[in-house]
Amino acid sequence: MKLSSENKKIVIFSDVHQDLTKVQKILKHEAADINICLGDWFDSFYHDDDNHYSETTLYLKEEFLPNDKNITLFGNHDLHYLFDNKYTMCSGFEDRKYKIINDIINPNKEEFRSKFSWFLYVDDYLCTHAGLHKMFISPIVSNQDDLYEHLVIQSNDANIKARTNQHHWFYGAGRARGGGQDKGGIVWLDFDREFAPIKNINQIVGHTYRKQNRITRYSGSDNYCIDTNLHQWITISNGKLQIKKYSDL
Repeated sequence: MKLSSENKKIVIFSDVHQDLTKVQKILKHEAADINICLGDWFDSFYHDDDNHYSETTLYLKEEFLPNDKNITLFGNHDLHYLFDNKYTMCSGFEDRKYKIINDIINPNKEEFRSKFSWFLYVDDYLCTHAGLHKMFISPIVSNQDDLYEHLVIQSNDANIKARTNQHHWFYGAGRARGGGQDKGGIVWLDFDREFAPIKNINQIVGHTYRKQNRITRYSGSDNYCIDTNLHQWITISNGKLQIKKYSDL
């Protein structure tokens, strides 16, 4: 998916972890044309009661996903509830949570998870949950169009493998996060220990919590990590990127 910010406002936020109060306040305040979540709706240290899982699932099912202006990507903490795949498992998973979520989305689980994407572009920013490392870029990729086609092909393969209990590098963790890959895939790449700027590729990612609750920018290309417990998020309008603060609402 490719989106343009020309003549529209696009909001990008990440790592909700069931803090719906913040999400709803942000979206109401921004009143954007398009709202994008970079994933991780589920699992939380602070909002971890059964009702938090049911409320988040119902919000996705009944409000967020049915609205065409809203888009979400897969996060690692979403995958293990949406697929019965041993390779998508990560910390935070509990059978009680799985049951609550799946009791709500069944028997339309396939329709529900088909609303999630692996990546998208906003203008020239590649948006994924955790980031793309250059080791996963095919040698035949020589420009942005090639990269887009490469990621589309890999997304189709990941969709098949996620549904058939197979491994795909998209949801493989790197050694920095205790996984078996040299670097994490696009839902697992650690921004502090694995991410490296790629020439001519700008990225917006979440996944790696910013302890100061401030969005981090890397140079080399234009790269942002926005996992801040929703204390900050990004808007893009007519190509202009702005960092917004929850404290200003």
